[in-house]
Amino acid sequence: MQQLRERLARAEEISRRLQMVVDGIAVGSWEWNPQTGQMRVNERWAEIVGYQRAELEPICAQTFVRLVHPDDLQRSDQALQAHFDGREPYYECLCRMRHRQGHWIWVQDRGKVYERDAQGQPLWMAGAHADVSDLQRARQQAAEARQRLQAIVDASDEVAMIVTDMQGTIVMFNTGAERLLGYRADEIVGKASPILFHEHQEVQTQLRATGAPAGTPEELFACLVERAREQTYSRQWTFVRKDGQHRQVRLSISALADGQGELTGFVGMATDLTETLQARAEARLAEEKFAGAFTGAALGMALVSLQGRWLDVNTALCRILGYSREELLQVDFQRLTHPDDLDTDLRLVQDLLQGLRSHYHLEKRYIGHDGNVIWGRLSVSLVRNERGEPLHFVSQIQDVTAQRSSEMRLLESERRNRITLDAVTDLVVSVGLDGIIEHANSAAVRELAGEDAVSLAGRHLQEVIALTTEYAPGSVLDVSVLLDPESNAVDLQSDLLLRHGGRNLPIDLTRAWLHDERGELSGAVWVLRDATQQRARQREARQLAEIDPLTELSNRRGFEAHLQRALTRVERTGQSASLMFIDLDRFKPINDTWGHLAGDAVLWAVASVLRHGVRDSDIVARLGGDEFAVILPGCSLRRARRIGLDLLQTLSLLAVPWERERLQVGASIGIAALRGGMDVDQAVAAADAQCYRAKAAGRNNVQVQPSVEEVDGGGPEDGPGEEGEDG
Repeated sequence: MQQLRERLARAEEISRRLQMVVDGIAVGSWEWNPQTGQMRVNERWAEIVGYQRAELEPICAQTFVRLVHPDDLQRSDQALQAHFDGREPYYECLCRMRHRQGHWIWVQDRGKVYERDAQGQPLWMAGAHADVSDLQRARQQAAEARQRLQAIVDASDEVAMIVTDMQGTIVMFNTGAERLLGYRADEIVGKASPILFHEHQEVQTQLRATGAPAGTPEELFACLVERAREQTYSRQWTFVRKDGQHRQVRLSISALADGQGELTGFVGMATDLTETLQARAEARLAEEKFAGAFTGAALGMALVSLQGRWLDVNTALCRILGYSREELLQVDFQRLTHPDDLDTDLRLVQDLLQGLRSHYHLEKRYIGHDGNVIWGRLSVSLVRNERGEPLHFVSQIQDVTAQRSSEMRLLESERRNRITLDAVTDLVVSVGLDGIIEHANSAAVRELAGEDAVSLAGRHLQEVIALTTEYAPGSVLDVSVLLDPESNAVDLQSDLLLRHGGRNLPIDLTRAWLHDERGELSGAVWVLRDATQQRARQREARQLAEIDPLTELSNRRGFEAHLQRALTRVERTGQSASLMFIDLDRFKPINDTWGHLAGDAVLWAVASVLRHGVRDSDIVARLGGDEFAVILPGCSLRRARRIGLDLLQTLSLLAVPWERERLQVGASIGIAALRGGMDVDQAVAAADAQCYRAKAAGRNNVQVQPSVEEVDGGGPEDGPGEEGEDG
């Protein structure tokens, strides 16, 4: 009996100590009979949810059900069942419980069955109940912070960003890194070190440069991060992509620290320098090649200022003109040009400056050092900067005095030229003013008449050459136009196409005019050169210069070029065409209230509406600010008005979400016809006048220029009462 009493006393003491431990760690404890629903909890269990235990009496399973969040109850039941069935050693569940003051708190529950009945069913289980709200909020804040950081990192897809822990394992790998290195983030994060991307030989070289023996990549990582602990360490490196390609990058490494200043890892930011370095190398090579070609060229070459002063001349030009280099650099080309040729030369110079031609050729006379006349064959092109602004001229001058002074030397030169021409791949044809071919080089004979042909002499040019233009590829040109030296109907360097082998081949046509012994024009030599690649480069350059970067529509420069082509087409074909001006209403308040980012979003949305609201053949442009224009080739005023009304309706329904608002604008639309004889300024003024009428009429409407018939009393094109009707 004494032993039994001692055992009971020890058990009570152990129970008392356990209760003290539970009370000391501020954890709620509970016991529960799953069969009867009876439940016992300590005072802390009730305090966690804001009650005293007596306030919750009688305490049972329904007390828990009533307090737990409905969305968490099913998960709790599933965790209980898994424990009851023996699939889990403990019951564990993170759930929300309603506090007495009405808010939700996060509670971590953990328990275990300690007694079962004869059938093995749970009879009693006990567990602990802890308030983890602060911990859960911290977890959520950390997750949100990670999401924000990831969003910022992924938005910087032009820069590769790689974050590691202190051991060098990658924990973040943004889309810029994926693009640069060719790996997916899931292949790298948690599995690799940044040293994976370094070129092996470069790693060993860098380790030796730091005084460390060549070793493992991990040693390089340790070396790099040691430098980055105090300040950002930046250096150019060779990175190796997944596909084996090498990329030159500028890598900057910085240390990451937590709120207490403890280092937690490192972030590397890599910018791809490969294309930039290649471009620099190519530019240096091109500059060296140009300098060598300029100095050693057999032709006279010069760089000439926009005012005509020689900026640099080569030895050949000094020899041709008989002046020293120092003497030429003190004068301009106007003083050395024969008076009878000066006006023609200056007119062609103005054409270059105004963009009417990309280069020109001219045979002209120079006044030599001794007062002698020197005939030169001049080729001039204009160099522009990346903004399209003129910088200087490049001139090539060939001395042709001897050819003009001696018929025999001319004939000999012609013979040599024919031999030379047969060796070149350009198509060279000598033709009389009547269009009859006098001579063609081997390349021209093969390409125009076939491999088995021997000569083209005696055939008419129109029989063997079918020329058309970029703007009217379906219409074959009459070659007589090109045999007229006064004609400028076709731009020989940007318009011409040669129909060949079932396709249109872009070509440049260079014409050299032939004169008889009396100096009268007798014919021409044509040189046709494949210009496919040159045209493609020119189109690409024009596109880059003529696109508005915000809306990706044509900018004003591109618009004016398209409009000039449309006017030319109207002049040549008589086909109808219209011009629409669109001025947004209520746009300025959006910029003033919400800022320019909101304004840009609205402009982008409007551009999308315009782009999708017109025909594929129409040209949509942003002229600046909130002004847009649409060129409608082959479109009458009536049809243009219907398109304008449709656009007005679509724009009236446009609502751009911004923060918690929806931004809307209206539009005033003016439409005018493009007519033969108009220039760009007249066409713009006509459409702008109609747009002004639309604004004066109360905005948000379409105004159409009266047709010719209406002005003459014949009635409006769209029928009575329709023109200018509100949209």
